Amino acid sequence: MTISFFSYNQGNRNRLRMPSGYRRTVSWVPQLGDVFPDFTADTNAGPLHFFDWAEGHWTHLFSHPAARTPVCTTEVAALASAVPDFDERNVKLLGFTGSSTEDQESWHADIERLFDVNVDFPFVADEGCRMARKFGMLHDKQSATMPIRKSFILDPQMRIRMIFEYPIYIGRGTEEILRVIDSLQIMDKTGLAVPADWEEGDELLFTENMPDTAARQLYGDKFTRLTDYLAVVRQPAAARKG
Repeated sequence: MTISFFSYNQGNRNRLRMPSGYRRTVSWVPQLGDVFPDFTADTNAGPLHFFDWAEGHWTHLFSHPAARTPVCTTEVAALASAVPDFDERNVKLLGFTGSSTEDQESWHADIERLFDVNVDFPFVADEGCRMARKFGMLHDKQSATMPIRKSFILDPQMRIRMIFEYPIYIGRGTEEILRVIDSLQIMDKTGLAVPADWEEGDELLFTENMPDTAARQLYGDKFTRLTDYLAVVRQPAAARKG
């Protein structure tokens, strides 16, 4: 196999070599910290104006390849069964698919019958996947006609706080989505960082080093210094005073 490359300097001695087929003009793709675009769209629940619908809530906006497909069926069933968990966190769910509203409705009826759940959150009917491509949900080397499994976690200001990308035939983990939302919300509440494998109730971290005197003013005796760059703060007393 022969691959033609192009290369360019990255400073110092670093050089990046990429297949020539990747040389193209790259359009905007949503990134962390961006405000997600407002849009209007048809859904299985009727017309939707995104900002009006999502106002005051966190949002899990996710794409899936198509209705009446096996992995998507299990994902939607898992999300539907977890709706009370999302409600508890003030999170709305919004799906994106290239399937028509009619196909979605009959498919959701199958899911409700098979898994004894209610699929009562909306799905955008993005036939032709035009919006999916703008949002970076369409990866041509996976499929030119179906979105990958991409998730955006948006805060109430519509800023992108987390992005997940999964291939077409690998289902997402609902518990991990909830864990990430918990992590973002506790970070916003406390100003602290979230360590690896964190779960609700676990210790948190200073986002950057600070003197012990400043740490005591903020957290009293609820922090433990492990090194000059690593200190943990115990919950539930992790919230900043005042």
